[in-house]
Amino acid sequence: MKVDDNLQNPIAEGKTKIIYPNPDDDKTVFMVFKDDITAGDGAKHDVIEGKAVVDWQTNRDIFNYLNRCGFRTHYVDTVEEKVALVKKLDHKIDLEVVTRRIAAGSILKWGRITEGQRFDPVITQFHYKDDPLHDPMLDEGYIEYIIKAKNAIEFQQMREMNAEIFLALEKAFAAFKVQLIDMKLEYGLIDGQVTLIDEISGGSFRLWPYAKDKVNLEQENVLSELDPSGRLDKDTYRMGEESNKVLAKFHQIARITERFDELDV
Repeated sequence: MKVDDNLQNPIAEGKTKIIYPNPDDDKTVFMVFKDDITAGDGAKHDVIEGKAVVDWQTNRDIFNYLNRCGFRTHYVDTVEEKVALVKKLDHKIDLEVVTRRIAAGSILKWGRITEGQRFDPVITQFHYKDDPLHDPMLDEGYIEYIIKAKNAIEFQQMREMNAEIFLALEKAFAAFKVQLIDMKLEYGLIDGQVTLIDEISGGSFRLWPYAKDKVNLEQENVLSELDPSGRLDKDTYRMGEESNKVLAKFHQIARITERFDELDV
């Protein structure tokens, strides 16, 4: 009997996944991927047949790589197609933690920054996870205050983990001549420890291929070194790309991440 034939009484359902209890183990749950894709804080919504499978593949490969790197994650194993076994949360932290290497996307509208500007070191920002409020960013000064004055070490741990995970994945994608532009991740508490949760797939980051064989990525602005027109991420959907072309981009990501097991850590 397949696992997904027995999935009942969902614990939670989001825009792209459903969480089900594991009747054989109360410390783990099943995370099932959906074919749904959204943008604009859920304002744009479509169903792309086959997306669930390719997201599941990308998520599997990235989390296996991060686990090999020694990061603390909720990912346990692949159960079957579209289904991942993950650790059950004690508490979900309602934040999106965004790390950026290259300026792109929304930061260009409010940050007075030029597209392609390179951040060294990377910058990490916290956004309150709330679609109706459009995921507002938390003030960096306040983050520093609650870390120091309130001993909210979880924020410090998330910031450090996010940057370290970004650097690990940046290096992995670079092996295939692709630049990780930025990335948003989520965290929760498992056994009282800050732990990487949720999924990492084509909707979690921006990826731009190199524009040439030999690139110089140590410049203040690296736009000329990269090929944003060949982007592999969900921006293609945000920009109105046809569903079959969006799915093709996600398949390109999966073909890269399936080779992460070849990389040394």
